[in-house]
Amino acid sequence: MMTNKTATSAWLDLAQAAAETPFKFITGWRRKIPQRGPIAGLHTHTTVEMVYHRSGSGVTNIGHKGLTAIPFSEGCCVVYAPGLPHDQVMDTPGEDVCVNMEVPHRIQKLLQGHLVIPDATRWISDDWDRLTSGKKPADEMEQSLLNLLGTAAILAMLRASMRASKNTQRSGEAAVNRADEYIRENFATIDNMQEVAEHAGLSHDRLRHLFREHREMSLITFLTRVRLERAKSLLTHSRLTLKEVASLCGFRDEYYFSNVFRKHIGQPPGNYRDSSSGRDQPPDTR
Repeated sequence: MMTNKTATSAWLDLAQAAAETPFKFITGWRRKIPQRGPIAGLHTHTTVEMVYHRSGSGVTNIGHKGLTAIPFSEGCCVVYAPGLPHDQVMDTPGEDVCVNMEVPHRIQKLLQGHLVIPDATRWISDDWDRLTSGKKPADEMEQSLLNLLGTAAILAMLRASMRASKNTQRSGEAAVNRADEYIRENFATIDNMQEVAEHAGLSHDRLRHLFREHREMSLITFLTRVRLERAKSLLTHSRLTLKEVASLCGFRDEYYFSNVFRKHIGQPPGNYRDSSSGRDQPPDTR
């Protein structure tokens, strides 16, 4: 997860910084967690911390003001920016693998938030075992080697996070398109947005958020626009009564239809029809 453009840019700057100088390996460890419940209170690090949940599941709560719960399960990796408060609560016992790396100060000051890689297992190399042996580097050469291995591990997690974000974005866009199509085809009979969400394959809250993000309007606003566009066409090209137009466009009655039409179009539907009387309107044959 990359929370905003500034945060994203700073994480991406890590790649450029790594090309110049490898990051410094600080420490790494592995531990089995046999119990459920809290295993670490709220704490911070001055380093970038990568926590790979080799097994087990639970929640990490993060944030400075008001905690946000981030669930994790087997195979998930969470990368924390320096200074980000976080804790850990286990739902099922498991094993954690943790690596701490020091990054350039100019990058450290800008890093925000966290990255989540739900399926990190295929990005975890055998080098993690060496990084998390718990032993201090024997000499400068080994320290340099661990610096390189740890830097490669951070870059692998960053790349995996970017791919996951792109996949999520594509998945969200596809769901919004399904909702868009469903509304256009069923605008006259839609009772609530829950049925739209079910067709799109998402929860109502998730679809509501994604739709506003991709369409820059709410689901209700979009549905109303589709209904009004159809109503304008019927008013211009038919002799249907306002009651009939309202019914065909999904409005509960002609009075509600008139109020909504006036609010969005700027004039009552009758006036709109009169002003459109010269637009290919068929003769009244009834």
